[in-house]
Amino acid sequence: MLNVISSMRMAVTNKINTIIIEDNKEAQDYLKGLINRYFGDTIEVLAVAESIEKAVEAIHTYQPELVFMDIELTDGHSFEIFNRIDNYNFEVVFVTAFKNYLQKAIDHFALSYVVKPILPEKLIEIVERYVKLRERIFSINKYTDFNNFIRKKEAKIFLNTGKEHVGVKVENIIKCEADGNYTHVYLNDDNKYMASNSLGYYQELLDEHGFFKPHRSVIINTDYIKSIYKKESIILTSGESVNISVRNRSKLTDLIASLS
Repeated sequence: MLNVISSMRMAVTNKINTIIIEDNKEAQDYLKGLINRYFGDTIEVLAVAESIEKAVEAIHTYQPELVFMDIELTDGHSFEIFNRIDNYNFEVVFVTAFKNYLQKAIDHFALSYVVKPILPEKLIEIVERYVKLRERIFSINKYTDFNNFIRKKEAKIFLNTGKEHVGVKVENIIKCEADGNYTHVYLNDDNKYMASNSLGYYQELLDEHGFFKPHRSVIINTDYIKSIYKKESIILTSGESVNISVRNRSKLTDLIASLS
């Protein structure tokens, strides 16, 4: 642990200007204490804000580079902050108690999320990742993609192909198919990508976006279902037939009911 911290201190020539947005005093003090203990020479906490109003003011005043942001504040969700600032060029670590697909979406678009209370090793992991990706910011375009994703409007995900991150609209994905720890993603324009994440990753990410898992190796976008044959197979608009495992046929019944 100490070696990791030392290497990061050598890599950072200027202190990382940081703001904490948190409405709980104990959580504020705990996070500040961790930062001072492990990163006193690397991170400078310029302000602590406990509300949306004060967070907006602090961001405009201090122009932070890194922000630790609680999601649920006393006066609303902290996402509202992004709608009230003209521009921003900081990276975000969301502090969250969410346990559903939103957690995966946050991890997909932001630098990281962390569940309270923040463990020292988790903080070290996050800061180490930030130092390596210091040029990567939570930009306006990235927030727009994230905002659309959680609201299902023009939702977009980014596929890590090893060489680049390719942005694709969720509505254009026909199916995702497992290949070991990788996933083939098939699009409606006949393009196919090999993504460096497991099928389970995309299942969690796309679960609330109308995807169904007929068997263990594939998830399909229900928008591309042409017909369902005897509850044994799904016929896609492309004409492809996808078998349904016995264990998933009860879920298919629920799917039929929801779409009928």
